[in-house]
Amino acid sequence: MGSSLTLFRLFGIEVRVHWSFLLILAYGAFFYSNSQLGQIGGALFGVLTILLLFVCVTLHEFGHALVAKSYHVAVEHITLLPIGGVASLERIPENPLQEFNIAIAGPLVNFAIVLILLPLRLLMTGEPFWPGFSTLMQQMQEPTVSGIVTFLIMTNLTLGAFNLLPAFPMDGGRVLRALLAMTMPYVRATNIAVLVGRLMAGLLFLWGIFGGGVFLMLIAFFVYVGGGSERHAVASRHVLRDVQARDALTPQAEKLYTSEKISRAVDLIMASYQTDYPVFDLSNNYVGVLTRARLVDALKTVGPDGRIPDAMIAARHIPECTPTTNLADLWDTMLQSGMRVAAVKDEGQFLGLITIDDVTELFQVIGARLDGEYRRHDADPQDLSGNKPSNTPTSSRQSSGDA
Repeated sequence: MGSSLTLFRLFGIEVRVHWSFLLILAYGAFFYSNSQLGQIGGALFGVLTILLLFVCVTLHEFGHALVAKSYHVAVEHITLLPIGGVASLERIPENPLQEFNIAIAGPLVNFAIVLILLPLRLLMTGEPFWPGFSTLMQQMQEPTVSGIVTFLIMTNLTLGAFNLLPAFPMDGGRVLRALLAMTMPYVRATNIAVLVGRLMAGLLFLWGIFGGGVFLMLIAFFVYVGGGSERHAVASRHVLRDVQARDALTPQAEKLYTSEKISRAVDLIMASYQTDYPVFDLSNNYVGVLTRARLVDALKTVGPDGRIPDAMIAARHIPECTPTTNLADLWDTMLQSGMRVAAVKDEGQFLGLITIDDVTELFQVIGARLDGEYRRHDADPQDLSGNKPSNTPTSSRQSSGDA
């Protein structure tokens, strides 16, 4: 998703366009270049038609984004791609009703656009909405204003209906998961939605092969990969929710002092597996953290004789938690802060550092243990947990992608 250009910012949300968006503009120009408007006029008309279509796609994504913001979910940006748009949400609420409302908002925007454009088409053509499929298809390709209106009506109907297919993590798949989660544990609902989504992905891929085109094949790939990624995120959160920060602390971890040189950190990192170090002043007060990345940069810039304070991250920039904070919430805190480390404190007293690597290692160990228990009991993982979801976020940023 790199190489994107920011177009504008609205409601605090950046709208970006990926470089590959130029491909769909070129397609629109080529499609209309042989019309009665001539090659230049037809190409410009084609570009205008595609741009108007993606205005609708952007409005669709804002439907998701604004409902998400109403639930205090941060929306980082909206990115436009040749196959549709992606709203990057900080998290997807596990509250089923909230997820349902966020997911359904996008298609409802498409249907609202149709209701707005229908009277306009009636005024322009004097025809009923459904003069016949072949007539509509012909009108959609006419390089006229009424042709554009007809095109937008039909494409918004198609987009709204297509995105409601139960192909998780598309809108319809999220709607399905939300409905399932109202009657069963959240992780099981996710597993079922992902399974249904992958079946839909297979059907979409076959449809793409036998005449639907490469776009359907790309969407099928997105559905297959995206569903698996979110299932992993939900499973991770389910495992980490029951582990407290105090359980992830490394006993007898090494520490550095502000009076020491960077060479001291090099000696420590060469002699142990520890890669991130708390830094203390001479009064034994916690004042910062020296991470592996900062150490490498410092060696390049100031060399091994530089001082630790010249390379460390000040304590005020490091996220903090209590010993009883669960690792799922701590993972979210680190992701939101952009830091790979967090400080654990108890009533102001520094207890130690937890890194992304620590959380990942714990997840792998605990996940493997639970997987073994599930296999021995020959049971669904959710039958063993028996817990319904609380209103807590998933463990990583999520994207609401739409075709």
